[in-house]
Amino acid sequence: NNGPFAGQEGEFVTSRHIRDRLFKELERNVSLRVKETASPDSFEVCGRGELHLSVLIEEMRREGYELLVSRPKVIYKEIDGVKCEPIEDLVVNVPDDAIGTVIEKLGRRKAEMKNMEPAEAGHTKIEFKIPARGLIGYRTEFLTDTKGTGTMNSIFDCYEPYKGDIQART
Repeated sequence: NNGPFAGQEGEFVTSRHIRDRLFKELERNVSLRVKETASPDSFEVCGRGELHLSVLIEEMRREGYELLVSRPKVIYKEIDGVKCEPIEDLVVNVPDDAIGTVIEKLGRRKAEMKNMEPAEAGHTKIEFKIPARGLIGYRTEFLTDTKGTGTMNSIFDCYEPYKGDIQART
């Protein structure tokens, strides 16, 4: 850990402690993968999504592990020589006054609208196909845009050819 708070919190601070804990987690968490990297003090941890990884990180912090975590990344596949990325089916239920904002922001994240229909009073249900990387970090923004009244659910659909760069937040 070379972060600004290194050594200030945590009982387990060495990469050996973290490595042992991650590999012990593999015994009970079948959807987790851990790879050692070229650097002895870093690991690549693959899971089922942001929530899965954030639960593991929070568990480790509560157990006294001190660690520095990078931004999550999606795992690409090469299919018939073409770089492909995971695509999710996304269903949002938003208040009518937030429809434009949500569609615009998801559009910037390479989402394609599949369907839109009225839901309960004052809300609209919208279905999208979106690259999984387009959802990373979006949930908080979505809750702000819908004033906490929107719901958002996604599930893996398939792999499709890479959709191009997504502009980073400024």
